[in-house]
Amino acid sequence: MNKNTFAFAFDIEPISNAFNDIRIYHLLKSAFDFDLFRTIGNNHFTVSQLAEKTGSSQRGMMFFLNALTALGFLEKEKETYKLSLLSKQLFLEDSPDYIGDLLQSPFLNEDWEKLTEAIRRGGPLEGVEGQAKAEEFFPKLIRFLHVLHRNVAVKAAQVIGAGTVHNGLHVLDVGCGSAVWSIAIALADSKAQVTAVDFPKVIEHTRSYVQRHGVADRYHYLAGNIEEINYPSKDYDLVILANILHSEGEKKSRVLLKKFSELTTSTSQIAIIEFLPNRQRTSPVEAILFGLRMLINTTEGGIYSAEEFEEWLKEVGFSKISYHDIGSHSPLLLASKN
Repeated sequence: MNKNTFAFAFDIEPISNAFNDIRIYHLLKSAFDFDLFRTIGNNHFTVSQLAEKTGSSQRGMMFFLNALTALGFLEKEKETYKLSLLSKQLFLEDSPDYIGDLLQSPFLNEDWEKLTEAIRRGGPLEGVEGQAKAEEFFPKLIRFLHVLHRNVAVKAAQVIGAGTVHNGLHVLDVGCGSAVWSIAIALADSKAQVTAVDFPKVIEHTRSYVQRHGVADRYHYLAGNIEEINYPSKDYDLVILANILHSEGEKKSRVLLKKFSELTTSTSQIAIIEFLPNRQRTSPVEAILFGLRMLINTTEGGIYSAEEFEEWLKEVGFSKISYHDIGSHSPLLLASKN
């Protein structure tokens, strides 16, 4: 496997939209209720054929199929419909990237039902950042995030210069999850060595992704709480903090940045991928709404502006900071000491 096959050959935006739009969620849930994707498989069907196969009205099926086509889940050729490449890879159960079970369950949106109580209480009864809850919650979430972030992880690796400007990178992937961000680097830089860090039961899943993508011989693992682990005194060329600091909160994030600064050299980089609201917390709207997820799910987490990250990074010696659009709602922030 290489970096080209790691990236999907289709736009992942429809899946991202399904995560955020209750209408699309219900459309997909209905598609799975009708077993539509498996029914179509590698074939082409007309409205009347699919209406008969699913026990539906032709009028209802016509509106339904056209909506799925407009959203990128189906393709229409004259009067017949077939699965898009996205649906073949993500919604057929024999695919290793299958996430249909997640999209037809309330898993991705059920947290919003807890919003009123989180506002009243100031947070959840138990945050997902603690080990017990994290080891229950994140193995399910990382399956979805691995799909959502594959394409942008490849772009991030290109921006970082893995395999072009930099070869043989020593990478520390903190709160690695599926290791999607460091796998993209390892595929681009054939000499890269990665140390992946996460809770023990999450690391079990990390190993399966690393093995699946053919880079297991270059991975090492540290299992435990990222705040408490005794990191080896090693000069890492790159520290990855991808969608991690938002769940830690300001105080812990600043402690972590200081810790990781001490594990790097003057030529090393820290890569941060996060939502970046403005300092007044009024836009962009996706970042602000994600802040509500932090209220619902974490005891101290939040969203932080570019200015705040710059202040924290400069405190621990990172004076050169740049931002890069990687095709995601969360830009890549790269920080170095010189």
